[in-house]
Amino acid sequence: MNTRRHLIAYLLLATVVSTARAQAPRVAVRPAEFDVIVEKNVMIAARDGVKLAADIYRPAREGTAPALLTRTPYNKGDGTSSEAKYYASRGYVVVMNDVRGRYASEGTWRLMADDPNDGHDVVEWIAAQPWSNGKVGTFGTSYPGGTQHALAETNPPHLTTMVPVDALSNTGVAGMRHNGAFELRFMNWVFQIGAPNSKAALANPKLREALTENGRRIREHADNLPVRLGNTPLRGVPEYEAWLVEAMRSGPESPFWKIKGMSVIDHVKDYADVPILHITGWYDSWTRQVTMNYLALSASKKAPQRLLIGPWVHGSQRSNVSGEVEFSSDAAIDLDALRLRWYDHTMKGDQNGVADDPPVMIYVMGTGDDSRSAAGRLRHGGFWRPEREWPIARARATTFYLHTDGRLDPAMPSAQTSSTTYTFDPRNPVPTIGGNISSNQGLMTNGGYDQRPREDTHAAWDRLPLSERRDVLVFRTPPLTEDVEVTGTVEAKLWVQSTAPDTDFTAKLIDEVPPNADYPLGFDLNIGDSIVRLRYRDGLDGPKPLPPGDLAQVSIPLYPTSNVFKKGHRIRLDISSSNYPRFDVNPNTGDPLGTHRRMVAADNTVYHEASHASAVILPVVPSR
Repeated sequence: MNTRRHLIAYLLLATVVSTARAQAPRVAVRPAEFDVIVEKNVMIAARDGVKLAADIYRPAREGTAPALLTRTPYNKGDGTSSEAKYYASRGYVVVMNDVRGRYASEGTWRLMADDPNDGHDVVEWIAAQPWSNGKVGTFGTSYPGGTQHALAETNPPHLTTMVPVDALSNTGVAGMRHNGAFELRFMNWVFQIGAPNSKAALANPKLREALTENGRRIREHADNLPVRLGNTPLRGVPEYEAWLVEAMRSGPESPFWKIKGMSVIDHVKDYADVPILHITGWYDSWTRQVTMNYLALSASKKAPQRLLIGPWVHGSQRSNVSGEVEFSSDAAIDLDALRLRWYDHTMKGDQNGVADDPPVMIYVMGTGDDSRSAAGRLRHGGFWRPEREWPIARARATTFYLHTDGRLDPAMPSAQTSSTTYTFDPRNPVPTIGGNISSNQGLMTNGGYDQRPREDTHAAWDRLPLSERRDVLVFRTPPLTEDVEVTGTVEAKLWVQSTAPDTDFTAKLIDEVPPNADYPLGFDLNIGDSIVRLRYRDGLDGPKPLPPGDLAQVSIPLYPTSNVFKKGHRIRLDISSSNYPRFDVNPNTGDPLGTHRRMVAADNTVYHEASHASAVILPVVPSR
């Protein structure tokens, strides 16, 4: 009996601890201690003889110190990096390294392909320097987050710890090739960031000017896909054009997406066993992939793995704003101080509380008052909460079924025959309005938005709500009678049919804010979205055509999220077949990826009947 009482007491305590709100992940700012000495363009030889340029920031003091490395395609700078000076002035040597083929480094750029070995060689070079104590940590956001994963897959002996933020990884699952579709933000990266800052462009100001102007036409380039080798202005920088063409023609089953550097989950066995702080945001382009990394590494490695997820868009940890949405002020964090606290513990052994931090810290969105802030944004609000694991064990998979009359309901449909057919015309795709997007400048916006096109979203020729479109199927709950927290990965499971040999199906989860004084028409807030290319409905290992008219079930995993759908709000699911320009538009022809020259309309059908019940599965966290 005592054992039973103790078990009940433990479970009650566990519930209270894991559902309690927490203070924001703020840390005391340690003041600078040292002046900083900078060496510019130190050349480090990789194993094949290519020299990689680095700026080195050292604290002005005697003796050795731990080192921090970031490897970037975005220009290590001219010796004035504020991040590098921040850590160097607090006792770390900081190495800022241009990746191969970018800026001052030699060689030819190939996205992530050379970064595993190059990163390994730079880490070991650092450890052998007279100013190094042999411990090397890493930092960086986005692509520089991906270079951290890449070098960790070669297990450098002196790699000590890592903090990858919004890190490129698992690119064939999502992020670039997304359930078979292609994320056009990386086409945007090549046109607007990669090509104009290539070594050829930097050496030729006229070429750089022309490529910069060409990048401003990104929407026109996207509207005229596919990219054909030698037929775009990118032919002036052939390594960038060749990479983009290969990426857009390679399905998720291709080795292109599985090499070291492009995927963590395919190389966990080789991955270094070091402490890692994984950081991302609910509206980031890499949220799903970051959680995949945390799951894979925490299950296979002995070193501590920690996960921190805020309400941020890509690279915005210092902000409490995502698109048109505003969160509580403590949503913004001091990223530099947070990382410093981590390094002080994992590299210097400081007992500063890091060892006692929860394995997972998340920001739960959605507890604001729905008013308009002084800056003109929806006050969506939220709070921080510690968790013991990811996904949250106490979350309950709760099924909401699609019904004939547009209801979203836990009750299964009773209709014996019920479906909705719409025409998907790839020449008039559903516009993207916010979402999990980066590399978006000039093409689309990212974050949380009212799902109504407007001038600054580059979205559509009209300004009507997306719910009015004939090719958007809307399913919503009645107004909620109590708050419902959804935390985890949302999944739509649909029974579908098409007249095309291949097409796409999309799903978008929306928090419908009811009308109020500030928003008299309400606010349809996107929480997460995703897509599946029908030929990959049975998995990403290989395409499988669906004969036109045949019935199939598709699963569409959305990015993880955490949101409270408040009392009076509605939970809404939008189903369609395009979300452009977030994803490339399926031409409905069944042609090999990235090669089509025709586009045809398709009649796509979603079933919502007793024998073929379509649904969305929400991970609902019970109230305390």
